[in-house]
Amino acid sequence: MSDLLGVIIYSIPFNEDSIMYDFDYYIGNSLYILAYAFLFIKIAKSISFFHVLKNFKIHLVVLTILNVYLVYVLQMILNPYDGMYNNYYLELTYNIVMLSLLSVALLNYFFRDDKKSLYMFLGALCIVFSEVIDVAYLYIAQRCILNVLATTLAVAAFYFFYQQSKLVNKVNEEEKYMVME
Repeated sequence: MSDLLGVIIYSIPFNEDSIMYDFDYYIGNSLYILAYAFLFIKIAKSISFFHVLKNFKIHLVVLTILNVYLVYVLQMILNPYDGMYNNYYLELTYNIVMLSLLSVALLNYFFRDDKKSLYMFLGALCIVFSEVIDVAYLYIAQRCILNVLATTLAVAAFYFFYQQSKLVNKVNEEEKYMVME
């Protein structure tokens, strides 16, 4: 929906200072945040967090440190370009939700260790790389190859999500005997 909104907004002839571009920025990014948050919830519902906390402590610490560092780096790249204070918090929320999605997809892969969870992780990984390359395209150097690469990774993410949607979650041996809350 966000991309369709962007195509519609940018095909309408307005001047550059138009409120329609701000509308596209805030609504479009909010829709992406909402989509990533729902995907995060969908993946998180299939994980036993007691098992993850018990067996993947080091993984959780490393993922947390890595996520904090990546959010910090992304915010430092965006900070000089954010003229408005509200953009900072929207971008911060966007980056946190996106990296949290990647982390929960990786934990899901560690927990399930099957083809479906691998496709989900690869899709989330493609999303994150696509977004990071998009930040580089928008804020560092507007090279055509960066835009093509970001778009290709986004399409690859949809391919991986489609492939995982055709598969059924297998219940592993530990889950058969676990009490899920």
